[in-house]
Amino acid sequence: MAEQETITSLIDQLAQFDAAIVSDCLAGNEQAMSAAIKPLVRNFKICGPALTVKCQPGDNLMLHLAVAQAKPGDVLVATTNQHYEAGYWGEILTIAAKERGISGFVIDGSVRDIEQIIDLEFPVFTHSVSIKKAEKKTVGKLQAPIIVGGVTVNPGDIILADASGVVVVPANRLKEIVRAAEEKVEFEKNVIAKLKQGQLTADLFDLRKYEIQ
Repeated sequence: MAEQETITSLIDQLAQFDAAIVSDCLAGNEQAMSAAIKPLVRNFKICGPALTVKCQPGDNLMLHLAVAQAKPGDVLVATTNQHYEAGYWGEILTIAAKERGISGFVIDGSVRDIEQIIDLEFPVFTHSVSIKKAEKKTVGKLQAPIIVGGVTVNPGDIILADASGVVVVPANRLKEIVRAAEEKVEFEKNVIAKLKQGQLTADLFDLRKYEIQ
């Protein structure tokens, strides 16, 4: 119980940071999803543990089962095997997810009922939009490692998403990354203060050595 309270506290702390800050704390951009995965509206933000969903192309059966299995605070993260010609998520699933206390939805696929989702203020990050309906006939997988937006997402990894994009924090690095993000925020505050005093990024970041002579 105490361990879960600690994880919850760390997730709450992570939620205070911009996704770009956190992404910078994870070496090499490996944990940053493709630029193709975008929020439906700019002010959507998600932070919570991933419940992973592998849908078969054109079929959203597993999303319905995922909503039924999810716990409050979970983030549904789905792959469709790069099939984008179906609206895997819409108004009905959004209402069901909100009633379950699900924090948000990330899909390397397509969604529909966009106006209704926005009106319901449910954070959705998606590759694309498709009006076409999805079937509910073919079993996929829940809570298995999947690749979404070019990043491997394991069940329980922490998803942080905002207008800048989506970053995946491995669950076993959560505490480390929260501390690193705190340090980066302080570093950037100091840089901004110096910029307002008239200093230049070329000097603050020691970039003049790259000037062409």
